[in-house]
Amino acid sequence: MQVNDKFPTDVVFKYIPINLEEPPLACSQPILFKFDQKLESLEGKSIAIVSVPGAFTPTCTENHIPPFVENLATLKKDKNIGLVVVLSANDAFVLNAWGKLLLADKKDVDTSSIVFASDPNAEFAQKNGLSVDASANGMGIRTARFALVVDSERTVKYLGVEQQRGVSVSGYEAIVKAKL
Repeated sequence: MQVNDKFPTDVVFKYIPINLEEPPLACSQPILFKFDQKLESLEGKSIAIVSVPGAFTPTCTENHIPPFVENLATLKKDKNIGLVVVLSANDAFVLNAWGKLLLADKKDVDTSSIVFASDPNAEFAQKNGLSVDASANGMGIRTARFALVVDSERTVKYLGVEQQRGVSVSGYEAIVKAKL
């Protein structure tokens, strides 16, 4: 996948909508996140997918996702991003608990503008050259650390895939600086 490519059709993830009234250990059932339908429902806004190798891991939890959570309103206003999808190969239950904890003290955050979604077996990531083999660390095939923005016409407007440890091209600052 590259900038200016058309985003694939029929992409489906799994997620549990964030409900901050529930404790992190509450176990609702995952539902399907149908990318096509979600993009259509945003009426001209873009979707940002921010992918991490694993929920609850140090870099993902401390550096990568918090700036997105803290700046959802700015992304919507300045970059026309109607939804941020935090993606990982973790299951939807783990991602929901992680999302609740990351959002716990952010009472002013519109939870409908962020989704913590599972890419089961890193299927989407593998099909699109966006996976990483973390078998050496006992984690198997995972989603790589990347960010991409898809506009309302299904065009990939930004893609930043990390080649080294840390957060640079997949972080909030990279999206803000990008010409979308």
